[in-house]
Amino acid sequence: MKTYTLTIICLICSLVQAQYQFTLPDHFRTQRNLPLIDMPTVIMVNLAEFGGLPNDGKDDGPAIIKALNFCKKVSKNGTGSKLIFSKGTYDLFSNDNKSHLIELRDANQILIEGNGAEIIIHDPLKGFLSVFKSKNIIVKDLFIDYDPLPFTQGKIVAVDLKNRSFDLEIDNGFPTLDHDMFQQATRVWGMVMDRDTPGKLKDGAPNLYASKEFEELSPRVFRIKINALPLLKHLEVGDPYVHLARTNGRPIFMSQVSKNITYLNITNYSSPGGSYGAHSMEEWNIIGCKLQLKEGRIHSANADCVHANGGPFGPWIENCLFEGYSDDAINLKSTKRHIIKQMSSTRLVVKYHTVKGDILRIYNPREGKFLGTYEVVENKYLGNNRMQITLDKPLEEKLRVGETKKDDIAYLDSQSNESFVIRNNTFRNARRYGILLQSAYGVIERNVFKNLSQCAISMNNGVDWGEGFISHDIKIDRNIFDNCGYDSTYFTDYNAAAVRLRVTKLKNPEAKGKWSGVATADWQGLENISITNNTFLYNKRALSIECSVNTVVRGNQFIRNSKDLSEDHEILLEDNNTNLVFEN
Repeated sequence: MKTYTLTIICLICSLVQAQYQFTLPDHFRTQRNLPLIDMPTVIMVNLAEFGGLPNDGKDDGPAIIKALNFCKKVSKNGTGSKLIFSKGTYDLFSNDNKSHLIELRDANQILIEGNGAEIIIHDPLKGFLSVFKSKNIIVKDLFIDYDPLPFTQGKIVAVDLKNRSFDLEIDNGFPTLDHDMFQQATRVWGMVMDRDTPGKLKDGAPNLYASKEFEELSPRVFRIKINALPLLKHLEVGDPYVHLARTNGRPIFMSQVSKNITYLNITNYSSPGGSYGAHSMEEWNIIGCKLQLKEGRIHSANADCVHANGGPFGPWIENCLFEGYSDDAINLKSTKRHIIKQMSSTRLVVKYHTVKGDILRIYNPREGKFLGTYEVVENKYLGNNRMQITLDKPLEEKLRVGETKKDDIAYLDSQSNESFVIRNNTFRNARRYGILLQSAYGVIERNVFKNLSQCAISMNNGVDWGEGFISHDIKIDRNIFDNCGYDSTYFTDYNAAAVRLRVTKLKNPEAKGKWSGVATADWQGLENISITNNTFLYNKRALSIECSVNTVVRGNQFIRNSKDLSEDHEILLEDNNTNLVFEN
């Protein structure tokens, strides 16, 4: 009987795999596997047997945790298990977990079968599921929403420039600004929205109105204090408006230090942070998923749809929809290591784990100076998160060492989210970028980018944020860029474009405050970028290419958007490039 069951399961796996025509790009430095979208499972675990019953209004979190713990025990014997939800609504209330209501650690070979069940989260400051040090996990066929929502929306009913405030009448069914989350969340701010297109920002307006200063004037009418007069001048009575309670690090799903993790056919409508977060991941996938605007809403998630700090592999994202979000749709970064001590020309002490074979790229952010590529040939743990490493060749430069963004920093090119695939997705009606790329060896193809308030794709290092490094070996092919770039920041940036390439350095390294600003570096660090066979319906500029080597632009179609608000426009801004091939 067991042999017969396994045969049937394997046949089903083959049929499911055949539904997706996954193909591997041919230019990756490190080949990855095709996405894991099914697996053989012998033990079927019904959530109802652990007390998780749909539609009863009770907290189903404890039942889900008990059921997953049982699946973990089963998997220790090498047997795959399937946790099965019945169709219906499941409620999750708050618990003692710090960031996510459900945590899955040290697990293997578990398929969570949602069967179209709906998860309603009643804590607007926490995410749904955190996966840590696990492998071969599939989560599929779930709908996820919040009650109360981690944002509110309404219409502006008055603007007072003299007293630097505006009045917001909140729509029925949305939380009011006296809810605790609007004080407890780490980032509380709003956006003025388009009157006709849900999720889209207002043309020409700023993209952020930060405030925690609210005064209730009457039921569902609040006065919001905004000290910056230039921001208020863009507001008009009747404008739709969103104010959100954002808490970073709390996406719907967080995946860390894991391998072969797949989110399949998941739909979520909101989030206190992003939707899919990741750190130090291998072979992880987001397939057929949606971040979708629900009927009557003009906003969805409060942060990046996909935010991935460095890992050996980047995500495979295919056949997905991302709309109405309030930050970048996809943000891929490389890992950094602060250099604590320079012992010799070949020996450094760095903060955090670094292993033999890691490839380091060392950068001086003050001068925008690249200090070389090195391989780690020896490593020794010193305790207190310190690692002594030996380089494969001498580094003659005298380094400025320390733990700030102003010191020389080592970026791990071998932990740069490489071998990523972003294919056949739609990004639309949202704030800021489609993709912020600080990664390597990836493909972005056959996607649609529409009504995004800034660049559809921006490749630039994050020196002032203290984040990721320079992209290289990227293919951008057969995408559509439609009306990307229309907020006030886009129109004031000298190099704004639907697709932008730039290497930056700190503009004022001696600044005493938090921010130093950025300036364009002389180093031509962006290498081997191809932009081919795309269609641009652009505002202001289709392409801005700076600081690159071996960039190829060929076979594209360029059409200025008929609604472009910019006074000056052009197809290409280019500066400080070597071997730039541009064929119009």
